Amino acid sequence: MEDRKVAIFIDDDSDFLELIPEVISHPHYEIRTYRAVNGYRIIDEIIKIRPDVLFIDFFLPRANGGQILPILKAVQTLTHLPIYFVTGYSEPEVLPFLKGLDYDGIILKSSALREAVTRVLDQLDHPVST
Repeated sequence: MEDRKVAIFIDDDSDFLELIPEVISHPHYEIRTYRAVNGYRIIDEIIKIRPDVLFIDFFLPRANGGQILPILKAVQTLTHLPIYFVTGYSEPEVLPFLKGLDYDGIILKSSALREAVTRVLDQLDHPVST
């Protein structure tokens, strides 16, 4: 069996996480979900799993994505980890919290979620040379 890369979705909404494997699939990525009850506690899980791409809810209990991101980027094995925030809030509502942070994008929880995630996974799987 071919080794697949790991894409992990982290959210505090169980219903959202249950839908992810049903609506998102990719031939080269194993889609995993993790329910966060505390934003800071998920850091250890991410370090252990060492995913190839991270899709994380912006507003998690106890710590938002903007607080978690610098910690993740400080871990040597995660320095180049592509990180996308998945949120139900509009970009203008989230952007002030992300000023000066190194992340790869914001994806809205909407009917276009599947297409947006698939596009990201396809781009990561076949990066365009410049």
